Amino acid sequence: MYDPSIGQESLTTVDVVGVLVGHILFGIAATLLIDWSWIPLSPQQKESGRSLKEIKRSWGWDEKSDMQDKSLSSEKRTSSVKENND
Repeated sequence: MYDPSIGQESLTTVDVVGVLVGHILFGIAATLLIDWSWIPLSPQQKESGRSLKEIKRSWGWDEKSDMQDKSLSSEKRTSSVKENND
């Protein structure tokens, strides 16, 4: 694009394509790398499709957090059993 204030082209096609590609890559990275589970969903939204956590599991990306989730849930069960026995 020609910028009359400086008398030359200031924005080339390469610049525009670079910005668009950068935004797309950032969007993909933000979607996959950030934990979005804090956003509350309605029951209808939960039923309408797979969650990001399920998608990551199917790709094998979230195995470490799966192990942590399982250990936390087993700890909760153990503590609740102990409380019930007391």
